[in-house]
Amino acid sequence: MKIFDISVSLHNGMPVFPGDPAPDIKRVLNMPKDAANVSFLCMGSHTGTHVDPPLHFVENGMPIDRIPLDHLYGSAEVLDLTGVENEISAEDLEKASQGEKMLLFKTRNSRLWQYTGFRSDFVYLNESGADWVVKNGIKTIAIDYLSIGSFKDAEAVHKMLLNAGVTVVEGVDLTGIEPGKYTFVCLPLKIKDGDGSPARAILVKE
Repeated sequence: MKIFDISVSLHNGMPVFPGDPAPDIKRVLNMPKDAANVSFLCMGSHTGTHVDPPLHFVENGMPIDRIPLDHLYGSAEVLDLTGVENEISAEDLEKASQGEKMLLFKTRNSRLWQYTGFRSDFVYLNESGADWVVKNGIKTIAIDYLSIGSFKDAEAVHKMLLNAGVTVVEGVDLTGIEPGKYTFVCLPLKIKDGDGSPARAILVKE
């Protein structure tokens, strides 16, 4: 069995989507002066690898603490979409295995994590792709940068997916991950009535 960490590390100065708060992580107690090491963490709910529940774009939608756990754990497929230049369309998703309900999109985005600042030229899911996801009963999708929708219009695709109850995971790092079947585990913090949460995401290959 092999376990792959597909989360990005949280740190000061990391890329965030424009308009989101930048993380502020600082040590407030320090050994040996203090009895223990303790840090203060301040960041947006959509920092780094994170989960979007419906509440992110749907008024009175389901919050992060009520996401069904079977949307966060189970059989999943990593799709090789590294040849997609800009938009992931319905046609691109036809390569998914029939019956698979959790999909991770490996794109050229994974290379963007090497840059210190935010990049707006990321690959995203277009509306035809979002429609395919909904019509095929996909319950969870993940993408390897900070938005499933385009930089210029992130709202439309988010609303299509989240209104249909699709769980969206953003900000995974699929560098070095081969396409294929895995067990996917992605656990956000249980924030009461939260509109999102950072998460630790892994893939397991038996």
